[in-house]
Amino acid sequence: MAHAYKWRTSPEILARLIDGNGIKTWRSRRVTLKPNEACTFIVNGQLSPIFSDQSIAQLGGGFPRYLASLMKATAAERHALFGMTGPFDLAVPYQVMNEEGEEFRGHVRLRLQLHKEDLPKMLNYFANHAPTITRKDLAHLLQEHLNHRLIAAAYAISNDNESLRDEAFQSTFAMKAEVLLRPHLAALGLTFHNAYLVTEVTSSERLAAHHHVTKQNLSYERMNAEASQEVIEMRQANALRTIECEIEVARAKIRGDQTLEAEAELKQLRTLEALWRSEDERSQRLAMESERQKQVRMEQAIEMFKSVQAAKRQRETANGFD
Repeated sequence: MAHAYKWRTSPEILARLIDGNGIKTWRSRRVTLKPNEACTFIVNGQLSPIFSDQSIAQLGGGFPRYLASLMKATAAERHALFGMTGPFDLAVPYQVMNEEGEEFRGHVRLRLQLHKEDLPKMLNYFANHAPTITRKDLAHLLQEHLNHRLIAAAYAISNDNESLRDEAFQSTFAMKAEVLLRPHLAALGLTFHNAYLVTEVTSSERLAAHHHVTKQNLSYERMNAEASQEVIEMRQANALRTIECEIEVARAKIRGDQTLEAEAELKQLRTLEALWRSEDERSQRLAMESERQKQVRMEQAIEMFKSVQAAKRQRETANGFD
């Protein structure tokens, strides 16, 4: 019974060239192709039809093939070329610097696809590279063309990221990317679908955001200071009025014509003063509880950080032993 063979062991793999004669097992190998996978064989320099969405037996290995190889009855060269035919996204990073020394970072997001009938063109890549191509390999292959011929030209026109995030620029960028990459992608059998530029936050934008936050915090502090000043002034006026009422009551007692209105107002003012005093005490207790909770959270964060660092050191030590 044939054993199943998996040509794609990672989602990052886009295509792979396999030496059929290099599969040396006692049981033959078979491969089951999904609808978005394709395969073709190169036997003594000749291409076979392209297969997809089916199971292929006798991919390699097996005792009969071993006997045939001893009798020189097998092909001297036998390779299998596999590829993913579904659309995939590719992120090509870039890093440029303008005349003022400000650094811009980001990546170009490409939408590409390898069609079934274009699978043999992947041999152009494998003729000069390793027998496996991944997203990282393809991004490295296209990075120089994009950085020097497309990204540098875009930042030469604009010195900030705002204009590069405009919809009109993104449409123009996609058309320029298609024209620039067409010969390189056609040589690999890849079809261009779309491209757009993704910019990261620059240092000047971070500085502007920090300035805005600082200005906003200052406004909050100013509003709180003004509110506190109004409270102080109101309490001062209440204290002065209390003193005046006490003086009036004392004078009235001396004169013997004390009025009930002054005593009532004095009681009301003292009640209001006691209420404000209780509010102050409650605010102080809430502030102390908030500070205690902040301290507890800080200690928990420090403990978690120490545990993460300890786990990291244990993993590094274990990797070193491996």
